[in-house]
Amino acid sequence: MSERVDTLILGGGAAGLFCAARAGERGRKVLVLDHAKRPAEKVRISGGGRCNFTNIDTAPANFISQNPHFAKSALARYTPWDFCDRVARHNLTWTEKTLGQLFCDQKSGAIIQMLLDDLDAAGGALRLETEIGEVTHRDGRFIVSAGGSEISAGNLVVATGGLSIPKMGATSLAYDLARHFGHDIVPTRPALVPFTFSGALKDAFADLSGVACPVDVQTENGPQFHEAMLFTHRGLSGPAILQISSYWQPGDTILIDLCPAISALDWLSEQRNNRPNAELKTVLSDILPTRLCQLLCEHFMPNKPM
Repeated sequence: MSERVDTLILGGGAAGLFCAARAGERGRKVLVLDHAKRPAEKVRISGGGRCNFTNIDTAPANFISQNPHFAKSALARYTPWDFCDRVARHNLTWTEKTLGQLFCDQKSGAIIQMLLDDLDAAGGALRLETEIGEVTHRDGRFIVSAGGSEISAGNLVVATGGLSIPKMGATSLAYDLARHFGHDIVPTRPALVPFTFSGALKDAFADLSGVACPVDVQTENGPQFHEAMLFTHRGLSGPAILQISSYWQPGDTILIDLCPAISALDWLSEQRNNRPNAELKTVLSDILPTRLCQLLCEHFMPNKPM
């Protein structure tokens, strides 16, 4: 069997569905293919199920790229408020949380349905549980083998995502296709990810799972982020850690200031004068989570009166 479309999009996530709807609105015959059972699974889990769908402070400086001008032109043509307008037209509402993050009040499923409704209204089609096979280009068209049929398309969009979250079906397909068509690939490495503990203190820090606090974090020669850090059963996470992970290189030291709003030495000197009989862990609990204070005094400093 063979099929002919104007635009074929590989990947039924947020990017693929959004692109398909825009192409359909321009009168293109559009087909979206995905190997998953359900579309937009990353959207489904984003924001803890509430979908942090944009950030009102999005700017080119927030993006890491070898071509910074791409972000400038892309964001000038489509702003966070443009997406908010689309969300509002679907009668969805949102709540702003820290640092400009917008979360859908109706949760992530509503955003997925919005993308699907837009695709349907534009006349596009979505085909799930379809494995992508060979992709070639001849006579000015892309030929894609998928699900036992051959699809011919004037335009091919690869929106299959990166290598993150293999359990959700992430593969190297996008990179493989790019190499196949002669594109250069930047070496891949994890980014926007947690860090894991190892060594003697791994179990001790694991006991802090769920503890969070505001921090300043930076690499030795990189940028600084002031956001929340979260202890997990495996290591460190939270917005501050996810941000700095994009700049970390193997072997780098990460600097974490647990008292970003004050001079810790001056504050401790003042507490020693004002509360000389108080134990250190008691005093520290005024500015740090209690469980963290207990661990610090157990492993790194004596818990003596001030």
